Amino acid sequence: MVLILIKQIIVMLAMMSVGVVLYKIKAVDETGVAQLSNIALYVATPCVVLRALAIPFDAEKISMGVLVMLFFLVIFAVSVVIARFGCGKADRVGSFAVVFSNSGFVGIPLIQGILGDEYVFYVTMTMVVGTITFWTYGVLLMSGDKNEVSVKKILTNPNLIAVVVGMALFFAPVELPYVVAQVIGGMANMNTGLGMVILGATLGASNIGLMIADTRLYKAIALRLVVVPLVCIPILMLMPVPFEVRMVMMIISAAPAASATSMLALKYGGDYSYGTGLAIGTTIVSMLSMPIVLALAMQIL
Repeated sequence: MVLILIKQIIVMLAMMSVGVVLYKIKAVDETGVAQLSNIALYVATPCVVLRALAIPFDAEKISMGVLVMLFFLVIFAVSVVIARFGCGKADRVGSFAVVFSNSGFVGIPLIQGILGDEYVFYVTMTMVVGTITFWTYGVLLMSGDKNEVSVKKILTNPNLIAVVVGMALFFAPVELPYVVAQVIGGMANMNTGLGMVILGATLGASNIGLMIADTRLYKAIALRLVVVPLVCIPILMLMPVPFEVRMVMMIISAAPAASATSMLALKYGGDYSYGTGLAIGTTIVSMLSMPIVLALAMQIL
């Protein structure tokens, strides 16, 4: 599995390099990157969710899915504690990066490549908890204002809507029409390449020298990519599910910081350069840290 992971990471790095080149030759600019991000957020990732859930009903999957949600909530709470003590109350941007991982652009492609499409089902279960915590605790953490927390944003999040629709399809004794299934599948297939191009273009637009000069970056990266996944291992050992499902949780736990780290920092008056550095820095370093951390987890789990 580690060899498969390394190969998948090399593929993802190659895709990221395409994004860097596209930005450097001015084939895309900041506006284009934002538009591509919207396509990924509102089309590609929700279609990945729909494809994962539009399968015949399986009671065992549901029971394991509920366990995944519960354990993800525990891991979230542990991450909050690690971020609070590791980054300090004042470092809102760093704390956000430690707590929220990039399960969409990085986690899903890795899980698809290593374990197979069927295990994306369990990622969708974490998205339910992740969406709610993102738009409540995440927004509150970044803004410092409870009035910014919006129930409407939770309920209208495209990924959560995709989960609700997908679960309806999962429970319903119906099969999607061929054309609809093909459209969803085609859009879902964009997710990996599109996500990596976006990350690469963002890297191409970043001031690397300014980012690496910020010493706060290194502590937050270590907490996100090393401390959080290592602390998660003993928690996952208690999880009464197959090894592959535990590895799904480990991949999400070891994934880089959410790409929204920089966007929310900009929106709520945080340090945008620092937030961008965390999103990009954790993505680059994760290409080295994830094989090591996951290899260790495989020996223990």
